[in-house]
Formats: sequence, C-alpha cells, structure tokens
Amino acid sequence: MSSECTWPVLVTFHFILAAGARGETVCTVRSSGGKEVLVGSSFSIFCVFNKQCTKIIFRDKKEIEHASLNSSAVSVDVKNLTKFNTFTCKCKEDPEPCGIDITPGYPPSIPENLICIRKTESGNVSCTWRTGRDTKIMTTCQLWVKGDPHHGYKSLMNSTGFCSATFPITGSMSQLIVTLNVSNSLGSETTGPHNFTLSNIVKPSRPNISHVECSTRYCSLHTNTHSTHLLEVQYRAESETWKSLQTKAESNLNISSLQPYTNYEFQIRRKINRTVGLWSDWSLTKTANTKEEAPDKVLDVWYLQEHLQSQNKCFRIFWKALNKSDAKGEIKSYNISEKRMQVKSVIVGPTRSHYNICCSHCSVSVSAINSGGQSPDKFIELHSLGLFSGIVSHNSTNNHSIALFWSTFTIGTEYVVHWYPFGRTMQLKWIRVVDNKAVIRDLHPKECYQVAVTSLHSSGSLMASIEGISTFMSVPEQGPIPQQDWKKSDSMEVKWSEIPHEKRRGCLTKYTVYLEDNKKRDIKNYNVKYPRTQYTISSLSPGHCYKLWVTAWTDAGEGPRGSELPFCTTSDTEKLLSVVILAGGAVLLTCLIILCICQFSSVQSRFLRYCKCLLPRVIPDPANSKWAKDCAIYEGEIKFPLHQCDSSMSEEPDTVDVEEVPNPSSSTCTYIKSFSQESSSSDTTQITRSSDIMDDYICTHGEISGGEEEDEEGEEMLDEFGFFPCTPSPFLEPLFPCGGKLTLDIVKIDCSEFLDCT
Repeated sequence: MSSECTWPVLVTFHFILAAGARGETVCTVRSSGGKEVLVGSSFSIFCVFNKQCTKIIFRDKKEIEHASLNSSAVSVDVKNLTKFNTFTCKCKEDPEPCGIDITPGYPPSIPENLICIRKTESGNVSCTWRTGRDTKIMTTCQLWVKGDPHHGYKSLMNSTGFCSATFPITGSMSQLIVTLNVSNSLGSETTGPHNFTLSNIVKPSRPNISHVECSTRYCSLHTNTHSTHLLEVQYRAESETWKSLQTKAESNLNISSLQPYTNYEFQIRRKINRTVGLWSDWSLTKTANTKEEAPDKVLDVWYLQEHLQSQNKCFRIFWKALNKSDAKGEIKSYNISEKRMQVKSVIVGPTRSHYNICCSHCSVSVSAINSGGQSPDKFIELHSLGLFSGIVSHNSTNNHSIALFWSTFTIGTEYVVHWYPFGRTMQLKWIRVVDNKAVIRDLHPKECYQVAVTSLHSSGSLMASIEGISTFMSVPEQGPIPQQDWKKSDSMEVKWSEIPHEKRRGCLTKYTVYLEDNKKRDIKNYNVKYPRTQYTISSLSPGHCYKLWVTAWTDAGEGPRGSELPFCTTSDTEKLLSVVILAGGAVLLTCLIILCICQFSSVQSRFLRYCKCLLPRVIPDPANSKWAKDCAIYEGEIKFPLHQCDSSMSEEPDTVDVEEVPNPSSSTCTYIKSFSQESSSSDTTQITRSSDIMDDYICTHGEISGGEEEDEEGEEMLDEFGFFPCTPSPFLEPLFPCGGKLTLDIVKIDCSEFLDCT
C-alpha cells in the first residue's frame, strides 16, 4: 500500500475508535406527563447524567433554572403548557445534548355527522365523520362493518377534524351497520352501531353537459344522462341568482322563458328517482348566449334648441341608450327620420347619442337597430318652447343631489326635468315625472349646473329654467389669464380666458378687473357680470405704465388673482413721432417703387406721352436757327420754292410768306408764322384747290435729340403731338435735350402738306 492511501485510512480509524469509546449518551431525559400532554397541564422534566459535570437545561434554546435531585439528576417543573416545547439537557463541558419534545393536545370527541355514500361506478361505500375539534396530536380513526370479516378500516384524522374510510360491499347485503372509534394518547371514543339502507345511499356519478344550443328565448342542453334518472337543472344569467327545475332525464333538455342576447350558465345533477338515492354532484358549468331580437321598447328622446345665426331654427336631439335587457342585442346604429315635405332618414353609429337638425317646425323620429331588427319609432315635435313665469325652487339634499319644486303649469301634464354642466350641453341628462317635484341625482359637488323644467301638453309646451345650481361651492381655485386686445393712448380693451370647469368650484357670478398705476400707486377695479370675458378701460393717462389682473367670484367669495398683464400707454410726443416715422417711411417706400418702375424704357415713353398732354404748348423760336440767319436778306417775307412735280407746268410755283411775330404769352419766345397759298392760275385739267392758311410755330426752348437714331416710336409720337417742352426729371434721361438755342438745322419743318403737287 502506498503512503498516499495510508493517512486517510488511519484518520478514519481514529474517529471510529473515538465514537466507540464514548458508547452511550451523556444524559437521558423523561417527562412525568409523557411526550403528549393535555393543553394547559403541568408536569416535570427530569434529566439524568452519566458523569459528573456542570449541568444546564434549555427550553426552546433558552437556559432555565433547575433543581438538583442528587449528584446525577436535575428536574424542572412546567406549568400550563399550551404550545409545543423542546427541553434540552447537557453538560457545560460537553457540547453533546439530550432532550425531549412535548406536544400539548386534546382527546378526541364522540364521532358525529356520519355520512355513507355508495358510488354507482365502483360499488364501494365511502363514509366520513367528524371528531369534533382538531386534537393537535396524532389521532387514529377506525370503522368496523358488521358482517365483514375485516378487523376494521383505519385512517388518520386530517387537520380539519374529519375521518374517512372506504370499503367494499358484498352483493347479498341490503343493510349497512357500522361502528366508529377515534383514539389518541389522551383518550378514546366509540359510537355505534349506525344503520344504513344501501339503496338510500346510492349516489350517481356526476353528469356532463356536452353542448348547448340557444335561440332568442330558449336553450337546448345536450347531456349524457339516462332515462332512468331524475334530472335537476339550474341556470342563471350573469350576476343573478340560480333558478332550478326538475324533469325526467333525457338526452336533450329545453330551457324556456329566457331573455334575448343574454349570457347564461347551466348545471345539472341526477339521482335514481324522486324517493330513492342521493343527488349526484353538480356538473361543470356550461355557458351559452341567447340570440338577438328586435328591441320592443321606444327610445327616450329629448332636445335642446341651439342659438345659432340661421334662418331656420336649429335643434340638438338627444336619446338614451337602451339597457341590455331592453336592447335585446348589440345596437348597431340609430335611425333618425325627419318628416317635412318628404321623409329624410339618417343612420348614425352606435356610440352616438345626439344629432343636430335645423328646421322651423318639423317632426322627427328616432329608433335603435340591432341584428334582429328595429325598435318602434319615437316621434317628437321640434319647436321653440314657451317660457313659464312660475317659480322653480330648489334645495340641496346632499352633495350629490338636489330637490326641485315648482307650481303646476297645466293640469294633467307630464314634466321633463333636464340638466347639464354650465356651457356643456353634450352632457345633458333628463328625467320624466308627473308630479310637480323631482330629485336629480349623481351630481358632482362644486359643479355649476343649468336646470330647466318643461311641461308637455297637447295645447303646447312651456319651460321654466334655472341658471346656476350647485350642491356645494367654494371660492375659485384659479384666476383668469388676461391678455390685451387693443390699446390706445387713453384706453385699452382687455379680454381673459375662461377658468377650467374643475377649477371654478361652483357657479361664477362675476369678474373683477383690477388696474394699478405704477406711478400713482393707486388701484382701480371694474366689475364685469359673468359670462362676459372682455372689458374696455378708458381714461388712461398717456405715458403711464400699469399692471392689470382679473379675479373670479362665486357666491362663496372672490378667488385668487390670475397672472398679471403689464402694459404702458404711449405719450403725445411718442404718438407724433410714430406718425412722422410712418409717414416718412411710406413716402420713401413710394419713391423707391417709382424709381424701380421707371427703369423700364416702355414705362418712360408712356409716362412722357401722358405728361406732355397735361403741359401748355410752347413753340420754339426759329429765329435762332442758322437757316433763318442766312435768309435774313429777305426782310418781312421769305419765299419757299415749290418742288416741281409735273414737268408740264409752266407757271411759277406758289410762294410761302413767313412772318415773325411776337409770342403774346411769353417775353422770351417769338414765333415764325408761315402763310401758304396756292396759285389760282392752274391748268383747267388741275383740280382747283381752296386757299388754305396754315399756322406753324416753332419753340426756341428745345431741340430734338437723336436725329436718325431716334426710334420709330419716338417719331410717331412727335408726328402725333408735335413739339413740346422738356421737363427735367431726377430719374429719367430727357428725350429732348434742354438748354441752349434751337436751330433749324436740327428741327426740320415738314412742309409736305402745302408742297404737295396736284
């Protein structure tokens, strides 16, 4: 053997010798009452040690005092033990202890509530009985059957105090006689004999519902029962109580008088017959839905008139959804029919509960539609309601309801009481009553409601309304937020947002607008009646700065201020300066626009053409021309030779007389006045012309520019309008150069009209 294996073997052998050397335990423990004692009893614990040592005793791991009986034994007295305890004894020098567990308990009671059942599927009998209370300690149950060679059927009692036993029955037995015994360390109880007739304790097996088929009003249950059995059926709609019926067992069972479109639960059980045997256990629950059916109840319909700017009166129709039993199915849509000259129908979705119609006087019907059909039409006449001058009083019964009282409108009428949170007509609710009082419920505290009572009568309908009803109110939680609408130097209009409904805490009665002058430090206030949300403040001081805020009121008092709106009014100097700046900016902008437009040549031509017509006609002075100076040798009269157009003409051409005359309207400009006269001695073959005298004038203040480079448009313009003076422009280059002397070398007179040949 190698040295590697020697050491583990030696160590193991050493421990074996040590254990054998110790042999017996250090001590032994016993109880004067035993390990199981009666609850609340007293007894003693004894410890006997096998060697001399320092002795200690523990109770549930806590050291306790003890008495020494002799050099090897000690004892402890235990009083009124009510729960499980562990007692341990050991030597202080030796860690190995000895101990005992003590369990308190009760003796068994007399067996009771014996029930024996014979199951048809196995033929065995099962019996159960109670032993009273839980004994807390191990208890043995035993059952003896008379005539059975078996020595008894034993079992242990469970924690709930029940005992049970199952045993076979021979075929010749008709009566069952049993004896019961229950025992533990604290006592024993026996009862019997107990007699049973076997036919009376027969219990069929639990039946089964295979499936269920339903129509609108009944359901058929398919089961596995036999015709020899009596059957009991129980059924119920969801969240309702069970209903039951007994019938002869069949494979199909029909349950009638059911409600359409309802979910039902079904269970069955069976027994041999009405007088013999026991009922079986209930079957597992089977559920099924009945089919839908057309609703047979009319809708509850009401309406409100809407105040709109329309030639026709507009109404909003409301209807209440049918409950599940009245709907008899899932509502798919609603049909609204309007009857005027012809019937007009509208289909709306199942989630809608209102519809708007504009008409002066019309009849409307509303019905609900499901997969089974349509409900009866509910007709209502839409017209403006007359006002009732009677008084409607109210008082709060609690934070969620209000009682209304009113004087009788008309004898034998029906009343409609409707209400909704102020400004939110979509949350309209209503009830119908025949008395002159009503209680409206499910109101929210600190919510403001608008309430009205309408009497319905064949002679006409009257309505009395109350604005601002609340079950409980306090001051608003929040103030309005102001904003400036417009402002002048001495006045301003302010408007503010509505407070959220959940922050109003009741019915608002008014607003207060506060205005503080930052210079004078005085505060003014202005009251504005609810529901107005704007106010014009006048008599403001120019050049002053202000702070403005708004608060809201209920009957309980004034709420907190909203956010502040600072603003300043303009002074007279600032106002004048702003006007000057605006006017100067407008003029500058206009000049820039004109300058940009005038850069286009087409615009320049048209602009000069139109302006020329508006100016006085000034004729240039031909005396300044070179031609006129060369012809100065002719005094008083200048003759122009006529171009000879016909070689056959032998007569002298006509002469043109040119006379220089002063301009009566100007001291700086003279005129050349030309006279053209045709000869009267023409040939007989020529057409005799009438003597025409034409006056042409030429101004001395300008000369035509461009010469041959002038475009056609300019020439046409000159031909059409003749000569006109140049007007200097800061933006345009002149078409006619101004300044200097006009010479006839540049300006040529068109004499074609009086030089024309015949």
